[in-house]
Amino acid sequence: MKTSFLGQAYASRSPILSSQTAINIFPELSESGGSEIGGFYGTPGRQSVFQGAGEVRGLWVTTGGIPGLYRLFAVIGSSVYRLDSNYNATNLGTLPNVSGRVSMVDNGTQLAIAHQDGMHWVSLTGSTIASVTNAPSGAVLSALDNYVLFTQNVGGEFGITALGDLSSIDPLDVATAEGWPDDCVSCVVTQREAALLGTDSIEVWSDTGASLFPLERTPGGFIEQGCAAKWSPVKLDNSVFWLGRDRNGRGIAYRSNGYTPVRISTHPLESEWNSYDDISDAIGFAYQEEGHAFYQITFPTGNATWVYDVATKMWHQRAYMDAFGLLNRDRANCYAFFNDDHLVGDYQNGKIYRMRMDLTTDDGTPIYRERAWDFPDTGEDEIEHRKIRIDLLEVLALTGDGDGAGGAPQVWLQISKDAGRTWGFQRYQKLGKVGERKARARWRRLGYGRDIAARIATNMTQQVQWVGAFWDGEVLTK
Repeated sequence: MKTSFLGQAYASRSPILSSQTAINIFPELSESGGSEIGGFYGTPGRQSVFQGAGEVRGLWVTTGGIPGLYRLFAVIGSSVYRLDSNYNATNLGTLPNVSGRVSMVDNGTQLAIAHQDGMHWVSLTGSTIASVTNAPSGAVLSALDNYVLFTQNVGGEFGITALGDLSSIDPLDVATAEGWPDDCVSCVVTQREAALLGTDSIEVWSDTGASLFPLERTPGGFIEQGCAAKWSPVKLDNSVFWLGRDRNGRGIAYRSNGYTPVRISTHPLESEWNSYDDISDAIGFAYQEEGHAFYQITFPTGNATWVYDVATKMWHQRAYMDAFGLLNRDRANCYAFFNDDHLVGDYQNGKIYRMRMDLTTDDGTPIYRERAWDFPDTGEDEIEHRKIRIDLLEVLALTGDGDGAGGAPQVWLQISKDAGRTWGFQRYQKLGKVGERKARARWRRLGYGRDIAARIATNMTQQVQWVGAFWDGEVLTK
């Protein structure tokens, strides 16, 4: 019998309802209508392309002031770098602090970098770096019609730079989102409209060219849902995604549908997020690969990372396994698409990584991958579990040597008889020879029980392409 193997991470507060996990794997649904509805693929591996020192605080891609000539700017520790297509770096100078996220945006000739002590600007083609006069601290930046918008962290105030000039700010070039008396914590420009995200509301402004202040509130552009984390909003799939809050609570993920917030998180995730001591430090970024548009949100205090796939509307978890075998938040702290590479910056060690599906390690560290799923409830009857079989599309070993015996990668199975509260010992099986297609792993004589859940996992250095799981057993009626 085919089991409900394919699905998202959905581990309920009460395990009896659901005990599903998906760690460093994501589901892809078949679009062909074939015999299988879909399968799991392993999340991308990583390979370092540049090494700095400290936290990679932000990445930004520009044309370098010359059409067609793209450059990557990176803030690592206190240093500001400009990198070419070969990842050769020029150190442009330093910021007055060494850690904490930065916000970066350019106007075509200059790059603005906002940090907790103010703002600096850099010429895209030169080598100068200088502070921006009259700049607020801890601002979030976005660009609209050659202006750079910035949050003020003073009530609902926000401001703009001069047209095409980031070197200074006129203290009078400010306005207030007045639809609700809350603080403006973040801003995102999409479809040439500026979404000003407050703690309890969102206002939408657009460039009308008014004489005293060129931006005005868009008619109907008010959303009664705020933002719980200033670094969580991202642009993706012609929408804004963010971690929300309002006067009634916090910790729901939304995407915008016009001026309407649409909930995308699930009850298990919301329960998990609200168990963290602090969610205001959540960090979001977005990227697209092979038709999957991913919204990745990391909770530094919660030491966890969750990813939403717009294509399937399903969530999965991404994690890094340390030398002690413990799972931690994903190492990616920021993102940029540059040189046809998906790049992410490490939150600790100063590395910028190339992120690709055909890479099977985290820069040399094996990636732990796990799927747990539930079996149908049989009421009070026990089940004799005779066999579980896992199918996969293909065994591909790009690095490593499998288990060292014929190059066969391994997975292990664990069975829970209390709906995922506790798990039995690990039972190892090979997944066929390298290059073998439609390989299978089987486990037999799995015992008796009720409220059954199963978990398979691997940390071998092969691509993961799991298709389905089949079960053979018998209900033992009383």
